[in-house]
Amino acid sequence: MPIDYSKWDKIEISDDSDVEVHPNVDKSSFIKWKQRDIHEKRQQRNIEIKSILVQLTMYVKLNERVDYILKNATDDQLLDNAFIVKAINSKFDPKEKFSYEKLKEEKGSELRKGLRDLTFDAEEIDNTPCYNEMIEDLFIQIKEDHEDARNDGARIREYVKEHRTKIDDVLSKSTIKLDDLLYQKSMLVTSEDLHTGFDKTFMNKSTDEPETSAEQPTVAKEAPPATESSEKTNTIKNTPSPSSKSEASRSDPAALPSASAPVASTPSNTVVAAPTADTTPSSESDELTIHPDTLAYSKITSVQASAEFLIRHTYICTEEQKDALLMSAFDAQLSGDSALALRVIHQSLILQYVAQLAGPKPPRDQTIKAIKLFCGKIADKSTPASNGFLQDVQNTFNHIVQRCEVIKAEHASGGTDGDEGEAQIQLKALDDDTQLSVNLPEPNTPQYEIFTTQIPVEMQTAVKTGSLDEVNKVFASMKVEEAEHILELFDQCGVIGINAYLEDENEFKQLQDQYNENLHLKEEDTEKFTQEYNTVDEVD
Repeated sequence: MPIDYSKWDKIEISDDSDVEVHPNVDKSSFIKWKQRDIHEKRQQRNIEIKSILVQLTMYVKLNERVDYILKNATDDQLLDNAFIVKAINSKFDPKEKFSYEKLKEEKGSELRKGLRDLTFDAEEIDNTPCYNEMIEDLFIQIKEDHEDARNDGARIREYVKEHRTKIDDVLSKSTIKLDDLLYQKSMLVTSEDLHTGFDKTFMNKSTDEPETSAEQPTVAKEAPPATESSEKTNTIKNTPSPSSKSEASRSDPAALPSASAPVASTPSNTVVAAPTADTTPSSESDELTIHPDTLAYSKITSVQASAEFLIRHTYICTEEQKDALLMSAFDAQLSGDSALALRVIHQSLILQYVAQLAGPKPPRDQTIKAIKLFCGKIADKSTPASNGFLQDVQNTFNHIVQRCEVIKAEHASGGTDGDEGEAQIQLKALDDDTQLSVNLPEPNTPQYEIFTTQIPVEMQTAVKTGSLDEVNKVFASMKVEEAEHILELFDQCGVIGINAYLEDENEFKQLQDQYNENLHLKEEDTEKFTQEYNTVDEVD
């Protein structure tokens, strides 16, 4: 039976015998440098955690005071600074400011593990201003920055609400940043983590998970070696009116197609993507399949019940199952069942965030940690994380509703008869004589793993042929978001270099004309240079 050494993975450095350094480097000095670097990074991480904790606590308190003022004060009263000070001092403690000890007393065991071992100097606490003073400064600052608000209480109210919205946005982003820092902190063992152990414990083993759900598609084992350098590639995204059937089955309703994309280039021949209409019927395209357990999960209405279900079925916490659920939400909205669509969107976004927190190819225990972390945050309706998540659900639902209305209108007007193409990405060379050059990564490298595991098998096969036409055939069967993701993977593994994205055929033609003109000028300069310096020996 093999010995499991995984419990030592969280130790950053143990003793001198574990470290191999260059013969010219003193090992003991290297160990000291490494330890100092670890301590400095740990200290910097704790400083960021403390800063975000103070910020989150302060903004929650400020929001309480702002909401109270906006609710109980008239527009004329908002012009009177004395009234504002008197109002908040009568409702809230004038001397209240951030206190770490008070926070620990209020939260108790609810305070997260990574926030219980922080240390604040007395100077840090003393330098934080009182919450009531900050509210007073806010109203004064608004009047100084906006002349139209100095004598208009209604304008002050509008500016305060705008400031309130900005605070909510900062709270949402800071919460995500804090989650990431605490996760990094929990990945490594430190002396701060030492605590009294337990006498006994109970472990519940889950039922066997279906092995087929997490299997990766089979990839080709052999690949022809590359003989040429990578090429510059431009991509044009063509966006004709989408048909109702293709929109519901192939579009990602959670995100609009982006108008730009990353650029990568190498000094060689140029390849540009040219837009062509997609004439393949939607019924022939590949569609995501909802796993039966995912379908059962979509019917759950409680966050707690959803977390318990996902812990037992961690294999459905993938982007693919999220996309499949969103497609079913599209179908539900098209059939007129908005309540079902909203519930399915809610469940699909939980899958999305859990999959992002767990990371790529996570082990089961890491996925369970992500489930508990995320569901624990959104279960409390008063937290900024919960509000941000619900806002994301509502925005996605509104987008799907709008898209479905457009689809129905086009279908009713006869504008979508199934023959009209939908948005797609195609590749095309600026030089018609250019051949597609493929640089397949070496086996057992990170780039090779990306190519063989994240790029679909049909695209791998098309790339290995070295034909732009074959690659474009595969792109033609993909929706825009999926094709853009494939292009990013090409850039990561260095298979095909991407030079730029172009929006339509006109931009492509302009770029091609410019390329041909520059090429012609370069040939003329070369010919002139050759004529001037071409000499022959003359013998008298």
